[in-house]
Amino acid sequence: MSLHIISHKNFKIDKPLSKKLSAAFDLICIEERLSNCSVNLKILNDSEIKNLNRKFRNKNKPTNVLSFTNEDISKQVTNNLGDIAISYEYVELESKEQNKKFDNHFIHMFIHGIYHILGFDHESDSMADVMEDKEILLLKKLNIKDPYK
Repeated sequence: MSLHIISHKNFKIDKPLSKKLSAAFDLICIEERLSNCSVNLKILNDSEIKNLNRKFRNKNKPTNVLSFTNEDISKQVTNNLGDIAISYEYVELESKEQNKKFDNHFIHMFIHGIYHILGFDHESDSMADVMEDKEILLLKKLNIKDPYK
């Protein structure tokens, strides 16, 4: 299991956050019975994520996290599940507005993104409940309180 992180030039990911993200990824792999897999995480600014959101979702605004499932034939060889893009600027603003620690909120967005890659969504209330329950359980195991309360 491996997590590949590429950070925006204006955002230096510190060692504690990097370790927490790796721990979160390892925990998801254990919980979801995934082995020998990898995920790419790209940390962007609002402008970059806005461009991706416009291009792939027809939404001309920044967002916190976007997920891209690997549907390429290379998945059988690389076992790469997909790519996650997170805007550090958007997450920082949300953290302040919601009175959350930046690292905790960032990890939540990362976990949320992985569950999208694994096929979960929040299009219906029942699926949203399942996805949120999984997120809450993982966050609790990482000593991060329920972000939905």
